[in-house]
Amino acid sequence: MSDDDRKGGRAFLPFPLQDQVPTELREVLCEFVWDFGKLQRLPLPVDTATVDSLRWHLGLPYWRHGGKPFQVTLSQVRADPARYREHYERTMVADLDCPLDLLFRNGRWVILDGIHRLLKADLLGLGNVQVRRLPTAMLPLILQEAT
Repeated sequence: MSDDDRKGGRAFLPFPLQDQVPTELREVLCEFVWDFGKLQRLPLPVDTATVDSLRWHLGLPYWRHGGKPFQVTLSQVRADPARYREHYERTMVADLDCPLDLLFRNGRWVILDGIHRLLKADLLGLGNVQVRRLPTAMLPLILQEAT
């Protein structure tokens, strides 16, 4: 494991698809595996963000299609829900009462968890969404340690 895989002397599990991540997602996705349960248990305050401030995520290929990762953008699902039925259905059942989790990376807030909720908010024409902002210093608290 390289020094890049260590934070504060602890080794973390690298994101297993890192070698397949397209260029446009490299500065957005976390390069380590993080734990959803640990993230949800953090006592982060709930705030709001405008959908407009997060709309740039819609053009990124977060989702898999045809068995291949990073093939479909949120905008593609928005434009053709019948073709991307699985993602559209997941979007429409997403709970907007649950805040999106954001992480400040490379000079801007990126969505750590909540991509389907962002698309749903956009489809519904909402102006704001609930968010929780994870301080960068707290990132090691949710990362999975390598064994």
